[in-house]
Amino acid sequence: MKTVLHFLNENHQYAIAAVVIAAATFWAYGCQSQVNSLLNPTQQITRPELQAEIDFLIAQAEIKFTDLNKQDQIKQALLDLGSTFATTGTLNPTGLLNTAVSIAAIAFGLNRNQKLKVATAKNSTNSA
Repeated sequence: MKTVLHFLNENHQYAIAAVVIAAATFWAYGCQSQVNSLLNPTQQITRPELQAEIDFLIAQAEIKFTDLNKQDQIKQALLDLGSTFATTGTLNPTGLLNTAVSIAAIAFGLNRNQKLKVATAKNSTNSA
């Protein structure tokens, strides 16, 4: 025991360096880097969790772009229908029916989404 203490007394800088290297190695390999979440800024997340959040947000954005494209297609169909009516004075019954069904489908979908949001808000208020 005396030789170990004597060795540490004479070579304390090596002992300190070994402890610091061991602690740095443990920290580098054992602790994952974390950042604030994009969806919940009060929560810390790791790289794979951040990638999952980014994928989720990209999927949500793609859904929104799809919705915008559908709305633009309906607007274009209405403009085409109006252009056809203005130039020929006749209506295309198939085009008119397709446009009416598309408008109704979007209206029903928006109404359903609104009802779901209200129901979710009521459930979260009741459970709190």
